[in-house]
Amino acid sequence: MHRPPDGLQVSDRLTQDEIEEWFDTGFGYRISGINPRRDDKDNRYILVFANEDGPYDDSVRQGRFEYIGEGLEGDQSEDSPGNSALIDAVSSDFPVYFFYAETDRPEWEYQGQVDVLGWQPEERGGRQVLVFDMEHQGSSSPEQTPGLYLIPVNDDWRERFRNSVEEPHNLQQYGDVPPQIEGIDRLRIWGTTETDGDKKQSAIDRMSPDDCLLFYHDGEFFAGGTVGRTFENPDVGELLWNNPESRHLFTVENFTHGVPSIEEVWDILEYEGRQVVQGFTRVADDRVSNIREEHGSLESLIAETDDKEPSQEEIEEEKSELAQAVESEPELTEDDTEYVETRRKARDSAFRELVWDTYNNTCAVCGSQRESPDGNSEVEAAHIYPHSEGGSDDIRNGIALCKFHHWAFDSGWLSFTDDHEILVAEAPDKNGYHELKQLEGKPLRLPDNEDAQPHQVFLEKHRQLYGFDE
Repeated sequence: MHRPPDGLQVSDRLTQDEIEEWFDTGFGYRISGINPRRDDKDNRYILVFANEDGPYDDSVRQGRFEYIGEGLEGDQSEDSPGNSALIDAVSSDFPVYFFYAETDRPEWEYQGQVDVLGWQPEERGGRQVLVFDMEHQGSSSPEQTPGLYLIPVNDDWRERFRNSVEEPHNLQQYGDVPPQIEGIDRLRIWGTTETDGDKKQSAIDRMSPDDCLLFYHDGEFFAGGTVGRTFENPDVGELLWNNPESRHLFTVENFTHGVPSIEEVWDILEYEGRQVVQGFTRVADDRVSNIREEHGSLESLIAETDDKEPSQEEIEEEKSELAQAVESEPELTEDDTEYVETRRKARDSAFRELVWDTYNNTCAVCGSQRESPDGNSEVEAAHIYPHSEGGSDDIRNGIALCKFHHWAFDSGWLSFTDDHEILVAEAPDKNGYHELKQLEGKPLRLPDNEDAQPHQVFLEKHRQLYGFDE
């Protein structure tokens, strides 16, 4: 999406030359009317100009106003470049920048972006003109409060949700990334597709930081959070999910599995009928206002985040359960949604401590036992079949790795045979290949307890995931 030029402020007064410089465009002899444009990345935008003494006598004020389309003689056409662009702006997400000139002043006052709410043909002065209903952005709700979104996740996208939201998406695995996600190692991020439906598009356009989110799958709400930031870029959807149609993106903060049931949400919102979320939905503002009036806080009611840290006793209970799991056949995955937030934290800590204890804080690849000056081990507890894929917390799905070899393992440089020997990906043209290639065929440093050593069920899946068995 086109972004307004950095430094341009509402109420700035500009000459034609200055406007041309700000937007890197030209108008010829003089500025007038509706000017559809595209930037150097082919993003659409429109520059709209109105004169106090113009031919249409546009009544422009801060807030909502009418704007008459282009065409000085005869009936105005819906197909003219300017009019058709404004018609598109009713249902499409590209910016419309508005400038106004008073009779006694030569400069154009920049009044910011406007929303084109609708349009209709009308008979005026013996001809048909197009009347556009516009509103200055921010004028209708000066005290914007967070909204509430109900977002379905279908079966085909459930695993992607695990990899991108439940587990922050690992951006280190990519080379070049779009500018909106540059310099970020891991990020909880989700998106939705373009639409021709006015209702969904309006919901997309209105999404803002701090809006509350409830994610729905298979008849139930299973996760929640709040919006961090929003942006549009099909390249991000292509990179993360091989789906450029998912061009409307938002980051997820305050993520939690501790959300109300669908019955509770329907009761809170006073919905009637089937308890089904059928599409990307923004809850009506009046219902959200009622929640605040009755309960005081939308955020605490909808996203029942449990910020309580687990006790050491709770962690030890989880460690005991995980240690006993070696007596049973390994299960490749487990349903993470069964755990409330506090137990999930306890289980994460238990898995980490159990791997450290089992491997004596030693990297299984290089034998490193480095520590910080404070005595904190550099070695990390890694899942063999990734947690982002639903991989279980079974100790046999765990291995201790230093930071470098953890990165190499998670990025697909390294994998292990069923006999616990090191495999290295064949990528001789990539930096780091010759350093890692020296590890090929070497045995892993494993714990004495054979029952706790990496199981072939998980090793095989890791090799398949990164193409080592092809």
